[in-house]
Amino acid sequence: MKAQKFLNLFHRVCRGFMVLMLTVLVSCTEPELLPTIEVQRVPENGIQPRIVLDEWGDTHLLYFRAEFPDSGAYLGHLYYTRYDNRKRAWQPSARVSAEPFNYKDQIYRANFSVGGEGRIHVVWFVDRPERFLYTRSDINKGNFETPRLISGAYLDGIDANADIASYNNRVALVWASGDLMREDQRSVFMLQSQDNGGSFGDPVMIADSALGACACCALSAEFNQAGELLVAYRSAVNNTGRHMQQLIINQNAQGDVQSFYQPVHALSEWEIASCPVSTNDMAREVSGAYWLVYETENQLVKQNLSANSVPQRVSAQASSAREKHPAMAFNADGYQLIAWGEGGGFFSGGSLRLALFDAEGKPADLPAMDDTDIPDRSSVAVMMKPDGNFLVVY
Repeated sequence: MKAQKFLNLFHRVCRGFMVLMLTVLVSCTEPELLPTIEVQRVPENGIQPRIVLDEWGDTHLLYFRAEFPDSGAYLGHLYYTRYDNRKRAWQPSARVSAEPFNYKDQIYRANFSVGGEGRIHVVWFVDRPERFLYTRSDINKGNFETPRLISGAYLDGIDANADIASYNNRVALVWASGDLMREDQRSVFMLQSQDNGGSFGDPVMIADSALGACACCALSAEFNQAGELLVAYRSAVNNTGRHMQQLIINQNAQGDVQSFYQPVHALSEWEIASCPVSTNDMAREVSGAYWLVYETENQLVKQNLSANSVPQRVSAQASSAREKHPAMAFNADGYQLIAWGEGGGFFSGGSLRLALFDAEGKPADLPAMDDTDIPDRSSVAVMMKPDGNFLVVY
């Protein structure tokens, strides 16, 4: 009798174990749901969208809108808006620029950041004569101050917009300048505020002038979580070495700037005598690592800057068309979405292309989408929505 009871108990335990193992096996083999990707136009048919996700989880959008069609040029204003997570739509826009200006092409795109007070900091390029303008919003982000002209040394020969980054009360403007005919002698400079953009100090050189700086390639700048400023720009070594360079900008206890020049290992050395007119994009993944996506030899590569990894091709498809003006974002599950324009020219935006990678860096399947042309003089921006899916704005 005892033996029979033992056998019955043994069989029940075995059946329970088998059910548990089958449950685990089924759960492990269930396909993981991929994030969805929504594609939409910039509000009010604007161009050159720029997107920032702040430390509080809010998403912000800056864009340009042409408003004077009879002028024969892209004459208009900058606008700012914020994504309403509850309504899943953009809020009404606020005008940023006080005077209309002529928007030329992608390398002149305006840039912005969100500061420690929650203020929006914006810098943009105006030509004839070439200059940078800066403004900031109030804490409620409803109004913008009268734009200020960025003045001082090292502003001769600017031919692409500056980038802007914020960390606590610090705001940094970064740009390249110098003799347009001697790109091998140009360099990168920084202007910094310690009071949330209320005032700025004197500009300082932060790059090795022996590397030069490509005249009409845009750079990117971001503060990491340690307060170091990361800068990615294209050099012009001997006027032909158009390699990507990385700067890590620190400050000592006295507030003096210290620079560390670290070349970004290119997929291959890009030797080209003319400027490739390129942009790049920097983004942070959930682990805190910073990634850079940029163009080399007319193709896009992505690279983990924090791990100093080897660059990887973004698109596995062989194409003779140039891949231009990339944008990148991560979601909370580690998925990485990169968008760009393919086949674009100096003014044309090209055809919208996407690449999706999982948390291990492996290419993931993309949903079927209709062909989309990016408007002239424009590019794309990418954001993670609150539900973990992606939104591409063009």
